[in-house]
Amino acid sequence: MAVRWTKEEGERLQVHSITLRDEAVKKALTPVFAEYPGITMTLEHVDFSFPFVPFVRRWDQFEQARESEQDPAVQPYLDVLHRTLTREVGDILARRADCLKNGVITHDLLWTLFTPHTILFSTQEGWPRAYKCVDSWTHGPDGPVDIKAGYVDYNGEEYYMRYQSFSICPFQGTMAIEKLSIFPLEYHADSGSMRKQLVTRGQNWETYKGCHYRQFKGPGRIVIDAVGYHKHSGMSFHSGNEERIADAALSDEHRLLATPILKGYALRKKTWRPFLIDYVEDIVWNDRAFESLVLPRGQQDLKRLILAVAKAQSLDLFDDVVRGKGQGVNILLSGPPGVGKTLTAESIAEVMKAPLYILSAGDLGTSAEKVESTLEEVLEIVPRWGAVLLIDEADVFLEARTTSDLARNELVSIFLRKLEYYEGLLFLTSNRAENIDPAFDSRIHISLQYPDLDSVSRRQIWAQFLDQNTGFTEAHFDSLAEITLNGRQIKNILKTAHLLARDQERELRYEDLETVISLRSLSRGGV
Repeated sequence: MAVRWTKEEGERLQVHSITLRDEAVKKALTPVFAEYPGITMTLEHVDFSFPFVPFVRRWDQFEQARESEQDPAVQPYLDVLHRTLTREVGDILARRADCLKNGVITHDLLWTLFTPHTILFSTQEGWPRAYKCVDSWTHGPDGPVDIKAGYVDYNGEEYYMRYQSFSICPFQGTMAIEKLSIFPLEYHADSGSMRKQLVTRGQNWETYKGCHYRQFKGPGRIVIDAVGYHKHSGMSFHSGNEERIADAALSDEHRLLATPILKGYALRKKTWRPFLIDYVEDIVWNDRAFESLVLPRGQQDLKRLILAVAKAQSLDLFDDVVRGKGQGVNILLSGPPGVGKTLTAESIAEVMKAPLYILSAGDLGTSAEKVESTLEEVLEIVPRWGAVLLIDEADVFLEARTTSDLARNELVSIFLRKLEYYEGLLFLTSNRAENIDPAFDSRIHISLQYPDLDSVSRRQIWAQFLDQNTGFTEAHFDSLAEITLNGRQIKNILKTAHLLARDQERELRYEDLETVISLRSLSRGGV
């Protein structure tokens, strides 16, 4: 062992560096510096420089190794090393011990807290997180302390340790350790309970491998899909700041360090986004959605047929001569707005407990390139989710091709070509289905024509919306049924009337509906 000394003018003699050369001594200290970054105890010469940061950070382990050493040839070297280091860093160790006993720390001692492999705690945007310290660096007595720490994330296929940087600005005097923006978990007021809470959350997070259909507090129903998120959101997973976790299964420490973020797609908002796991819930299914679906008179039996076809498709009972081609089921719903076309698709998806991906003609665009790229993305996503696809107001793609409109002909051709190999359940809605292109007409399995709602259908819709309200009589429903409205208009009137009743802090009344209907008529020039 070589000890080098230095002395500045007017200063005391100070140890500059220590070099370990003896194999037995290095072997005795190997457990002390296990997995410590930058230290390789198998080197011929292992150097440590003032202020001997690794020894300060691993002082307890060093003292334990010294006290338990059995080799009489090694013990004297460890004793000399201990005395030398105590002389040089004893003040740091004493000040640190005094601070920790009081639950505080000074800025110049922050580096002693953030030792490699220490589990750290931080609150990020109001939510508790655990990290594993990689290392920390000081930037002079008046500079910040930077910390590099890791957490566990998932790219849809494998687990990775990703790294995040933190910085603690200088402060005067002492600060409670718990007041730091990030600090060792062991100094949390209830560290045991917090550790258990984070491990439990990590266990829940681990179950979301693959694709999952869930409810989220905020944007409604979502699909958890990390693969799709990183492929289509523009947020690439790999940045060079991550390391793959080789273990086949996660350990409790991995679960402790797991991010609370799940990645997926918000169906209503049509956006890829991250979701906080605490707000992700199981879906409460509407078991009455399908039974309450109002279809045109004479076509109620088609409800069961549509459902039977949908279930058969989900069980892969349909096939085509060419493998992978034509295995989907296409259902055309045509009729004026507000008669239940979209609701039909929603009800089928609900009873199948499958996501409903709604794609409008506007989403597809009008250029051939946009239509093709959008369809490719959607038709790759939807089967992976086991979702039902609804293409709303698809008339521009369904109408027969002509010799005079080559641009639209190209759109129809792309539409047909892409859907030819689609393997899922597809609903298409149209306001006019009289002039469907023959090539597409031959691909329709079920076609359902919706006429304008008659008084009987309107009465059913009013009754279903108001079935929990006991203040409405049969006469009220009879009167409401005589007003020519479609389903969407009825829903909007009810929404406005509910707002009126809520403003007066009471239940909805028939008079509220009369008021809204009257105002609606006046705004349209009615009487």
